[in-house]
Amino acid sequence: MVSTDDRAAATNAMPQDRKLASRLASQIMRDLQASDWTVGAVIGSETELLERYAVSRAVLREAERLLEHFGATTTRRGPGGGLIVAAPSTGAVVQAVMVYLTYTGISLGDLMEARTCLERTITRAAALHATEEQVEALRQRVREEQSRSTSDPTDHHVLHTMIGAAANNPAAELFIDILGRLTARWSYPSVAETTNLEALRSSGRAHELLVDAITAGNSSLAERRMNAHLTALGDWLGRNRESPRSLEGVLESADDVKLGTKVARLLMVDIVDRGWPIGEVLGSEAHLVGQYGVSRAALREAVRLLEYLRVAAMKPGPRGGLIITEPSVDPIVEAATVFLEYRRIKTGQLLELRIGLETDAIALVVERATDDDIESLRSLNEDATLRHYAGSIADDLHLRIADLSGNPAIALFVRVLAHLTRVHATGTNVSNRQRVAYAAESGHAHDGIVDAIAQRDTALARRRMMKHLDLMAPVLQ
Repeated sequence: MVSTDDRAAATNAMPQDRKLASRLASQIMRDLQASDWTVGAVIGSETELLERYAVSRAVLREAERLLEHFGATTTRRGPGGGLIVAAPSTGAVVQAVMVYLTYTGISLGDLMEARTCLERTITRAAALHATEEQVEALRQRVREEQSRSTSDPTDHHVLHTMIGAAANNPAAELFIDILGRLTARWSYPSVAETTNLEALRSSGRAHELLVDAITAGNSSLAERRMNAHLTALGDWLGRNRESPRSLEGVLESADDVKLGTKVARLLMVDIVDRGWPIGEVLGSEAHLVGQYGVSRAALREAVRLLEYLRVAAMKPGPRGGLIITEPSVDPIVEAATVFLEYRRIKTGQLLELRIGLETDAIALVVERATDDDIESLRSLNEDATLRHYAGSIADDLHLRIADLSGNPAIALFVRVLAHLTRVHATGTNVSNRQRVAYAAESGHAHDGIVDAIAQRDTALARRRMMKHLDLMAPVLQ
């Protein structure tokens, strides 16, 4: 049993200089979002950055190492060097999101529910927007699946990720990849080889029919076939898998080029396998160095990453050690936003995904919300009116609705998309008068959305959410 004191120690364990480094890394990420993101451009020399951000050299270099983990920057020493803009790492973002969602206790049912909400929208878009080259790649993937003689289902999600790419939506591609990898925790081979092989053949046939519909440009048929396929997959996994396997088997390791990153991944797997007991000490620095057979430098690099993600913190002193902490969603949202801004996500792609996810989320809320939940939504609207959102993108209600859906993946993805919406709303040429008019209209729309939820009117709630999100386009880039 973890005491209250242990939890407090876990919260306060991170030394001040590391807290500053984490905040600085976040600030530099935000600055990158506001830039043109030219890979290879010099953000600034060490001297310039020390002056710009008013921090010590130790804090700056700590932040640089965190940014390098996510692939956002590299560092070049010497004349003409400095902090260099880089291409963010897909693997690092996927890994961080997967670990966070595992902490939330996401179930197989949650995963399949989120996948159905997301992939119906994206399959429809892929049928409408896929190029001939993308269609041929999908058909080639189906042929490869059908030619297999083994029953390894762990890469079942690859075709789904390719459909996300064919929909020309980088956020969808990222989210589908994450959910597919997490689903693979339930997809490990069972003792009955013939049972697995039969299921894979059935899945392969479903993939073939799905790709046929996308090839024909039949968006309605493609959506129906994706829905039927995911329903069948969820039912089969639910019948044949009692519990997920260790996260170690599905975490992406291809990007682990640094020893510190590899150690961080192993530590995260250990924390997940223990059941994420907040306040528990994993071990002292000396103990962990011996356990993982690495240098102190490599372990400290791993600890820096865990502290940035709020997964664990090193408490100094004789009674200290690496303490498991409650993770924060904020660095996850920042990392995903940075990656998607680098991928040049467009306003239309952003709103397309928000409409698909949030109309499905609101349907779940109509079904699941209690009277107290609905009252909390009304209170949020009243607070927003009192604060007078002067043309800003007021997303408190959207985040609360996503949380009330009861699905941690949907809640996280809506949070990422809402953050991206705020980024896109900054620096537009929209006049202040237009922004104020939008804010007033948004307040009325929010009232209508909550009224529809209170009436338990799913169709009306969906309609009002969709119309409201459609009206965001003029205030975004």
